[in-house]
Amino acid sequence: MNIQAEPVFYYYSYLPLVMGEVAVVHMDLMSKGGGEAVCMNVLEALQDDHDVTLITLTDPDIGALNEYFNTDVDDLTVRRAGWIAPTINEAFGIRYYVLQNALLGRYARRHADEYDLLFSTINELGLESDSIQYIHFPFDWTVSLDNREHIFHPTVEEESFYERVCTRIAGVTRSDIRTNTLLANSEWTADVVEDAYGTRPRVLYPPIDTDEFSNRPLDEREDGLVTVGRIERSKRIDEMIRIVDGVRERGYDTHLHVIGPTVDEEYYAEVEALADEREYVYLEGELPRSELIERICTHKYGIHGKEYEHFGMAVAELAAGGAIPFVPSTGGQHAIVRDRDEQLYESRSDAIEKIVRVIDDPALQRNLRMNAAEIERRFGRERFKAEVTEIVEDALSRPSERLSMESTGSTGATRRAARATTRTDD
Repeated sequence: MNIQAEPVFYYYSYLPLVMGEVAVVHMDLMSKGGGEAVCMNVLEALQDDHDVTLITLTDPDIGALNEYFNTDVDDLTVRRAGWIAPTINEAFGIRYYVLQNALLGRYARRHADEYDLLFSTINELGLESDSIQYIHFPFDWTVSLDNREHIFHPTVEEESFYERVCTRIAGVTRSDIRTNTLLANSEWTADVVEDAYGTRPRVLYPPIDTDEFSNRPLDEREDGLVTVGRIERSKRIDEMIRIVDGVRERGYDTHLHVIGPTVDEEYYAEVEALADEREYVYLEGELPRSELIERICTHKYGIHGKEYEHFGMAVAELAAGGAIPFVPSTGGQHAIVRDRDEQLYESRSDAIEKIVRVIDDPALQRNLRMNAAEIERRFGRERFKAEVTEIVEDALSRPSERLSMESTGSTGATRRAARATTRTDD
């Protein structure tokens, strides 16, 4: 066994054939959001046919992640991306997020010759020209987006010295991005990527786990709302609480369950203070998946607060569980609710009016409601993994920088050699 400078953790499995050496690049699986669900499903899709390495900044608990995301990842090498970025992550968490991803991309690029293929599941990084990059929302390294006020996660700002340094470290150019296989989580995100880089990604909706959701009748459910997602400021949990306040002020006895892991302690404290003042708001935090499913399947309604949401995996899960979700009208989540105006809101008052209207109309409730079978057909995990497998096989079979399998018996020896001779490190 080769000893590497970085800590490496092995999950063993014995496979009859390895088609390619694939490195999946992701910052921190333990943050347990939608991007992490995508990454875990990519790992699961590839592990049976490829030798898979995860390049990351943390030491993920694969068993806990499998339980949380209902996946079965077990054949994996985990490689920490050097020591600088992991140290920053350990010390500061999501602070210096752009710098951490710039360093992560730089590390993956410098070690690209050790793999047949790089696959980023954490947006666009400065990787090899024939890599695959799944974009939840672009970092916009070249500062080209027109509507920058709609950006809620950390990204690159032209006037910031710190972020100019990050951009230099990342080494991302528009021409580099255009030579990659780009995937986007929604049509809306694809539009944003095209605005930023002048090239349109293929839309690959993220994987929604519909297992175990039951189609419980509406009259057997509580007249409450459920919101699911990480507890952080862009999710606007405080706004959803005030929406529920407004519904109750109209005379409706409803309540709200807030479910999800905490990534912003300061914001959690603010939400906790609001919940403590209201007996009808239940701040439950991260729940086991069985309890999450039980909450969704026993309530009539769901609500999501994030504006300009890139896709909204939690919204799709609410719909799969038979809850009727209400979502902001901006971003990619409108596709999940089939562009139904009754479920799209533009303001607090608009949300209150639309929730009240649906509560008052049982026929409309039945018309708006979806189930697990519909969500599985449109956004299910098997669909996602089949497309990932196809995309990776296509990338590995490209004729450039490789010998034919007939002459080498290997899928990537020449590709790695070519990279080693042509790669330049920043």
